[in-house]
Amino acid sequence: MAKKLQMCGTEEEMREVAARICRNYLHGSWKTVDPKELDFKRINGGLSNFLYYVALPDDVTKLGGYVQRESSPDTEDPSKLSVIKKTGSVTYCAIEEPKKVLLRIYGQVHGERAMDAIVTESVVFTLLSERRLGPKLHGVFSGGRIEEYIPARPLLAQELADPALSMKIAEKMAAIHSMDVPLNKEPNYIWKTMGKWLKTVKEERLSPTTQGKNEEEQRMIKTLKAVDFDKEIEWLKKFLATLESPVVFCHNDMQEGNILLLEDNAQTSTDEEISSLFLHSYDSDQDKKDAYEISQFEDANTSDTIISRSSDIGEPKLVFIDFEYCAYNYRGFDIANHFQEWAYDYTNPEHPFYYENQDFCPNLEQKEIFIKQYLKHYTPNSQDDKKTDASLDDVNKLLDEVEAFACASHLFWTLWSIVNASKSQIPFGYWEYAISRLETYQRVKQEAIKKSQGLPQKRKICEVDI
Repeated sequence: MAKKLQMCGTEEEMREVAARICRNYLHGSWKTVDPKELDFKRINGGLSNFLYYVALPDDVTKLGGYVQRESSPDTEDPSKLSVIKKTGSVTYCAIEEPKKVLLRIYGQVHGERAMDAIVTESVVFTLLSERRLGPKLHGVFSGGRIEEYIPARPLLAQELADPALSMKIAEKMAAIHSMDVPLNKEPNYIWKTMGKWLKTVKEERLSPTTQGKNEEEQRMIKTLKAVDFDKEIEWLKKFLATLESPVVFCHNDMQEGNILLLEDNAQTSTDEEISSLFLHSYDSDQDKKDAYEISQFEDANTSDTIISRSSDIGEPKLVFIDFEYCAYNYRGFDIANHFQEWAYDYTNPEHPFYYENQDFCPNLEQKEIFIKQYLKHYTPNSQDDKKTDASLDDVNKLLDEVEAFACASHLFWTLWSIVNASKSQIPFGYWEYAISRLETYQRVKQEAIKKSQGLPQKRKICEVDI
């Protein structure tokens, strides 16, 4: 079925197959709706996932799928039935059904660990759905799944510094880190991933025969070839081994394009709204550093969505997406990586397709706000919802972790960018981005070395008066 959907040549054919999938796995009006009456849109995605927005027509009372009964609706479970019309002693109602869904069809399945990644993703997605931390799972079939549709928009880079949003991000990240997920819990993700990328870098991207397309590109390649990445990774391993950063379930890619703000007042969904959400939707063939797409690696990890279901009035409701890189990892990496992303804005319409401003990285006060909120909600392996304020020692310990793991973040994405250079079909300045992350890595590495040698450093949190 998945193959047929992918190979359909017309929208009408795709609509027919999508309607058949929904009819088989959903209930109520989905059983009888004419495919022509569905609101059906292909959502631009990558090669490995085909995404479709499918919705029932506005007036579903004209469709079949309703039940007639003589009893009062009060005798039934209200969560299962919703009253449509009542005439005398006869009540017409419909079994509760989703009105809009996202149909995900798996595309290319290849590579050494591609099938393992799909299985792992399905397990994690189901787990998050059951815990109400992710979108509802409406149906699973061999070629894909049917998911809850959630209207939202991605945050802008400058919004990461908004105190209310930053505190909510910290709270949701803490919730992720507190989860017990059935994945390998050894903290070897960054080392295995960088090792794999480095192999590609040395054998292909920076091989002796690699030539740039122009003089500027050639200069950047020459700069990158001069770096002993094996030596840098070895130093990083030894340096981070001196820390005691807890190993938790991490997102590992918490940039603004992967944080969506739910639109409470969105009653209908336009093409632009759909694209703004699902062009960012955990598709392993998309380019991470394009604001709308994320790149593929053969052994990409699981993908999912974490949702804030807060009912507090005026409190932002956030959705975390693109769990392609999720794995058990050091908490310091996840937070440090998020902080480094404050400096990058991926909405530049012209080459290199991103803006960089290191001055936008969070200052000490902003880090304190985030870290205190994070620690307040970080409750690993605990059912106790009691929130307590963290001590200054706890805050400063995590701050030390974050500052140290900034090195890992920059080296990690340096290698990622080199791997994607000349490979990805998405327009992005990969060579420029690699140079940028490398230069920042070298700078923060020197700061870390000075700190380890006891040289004067930045003030600690205890000196901050907010």
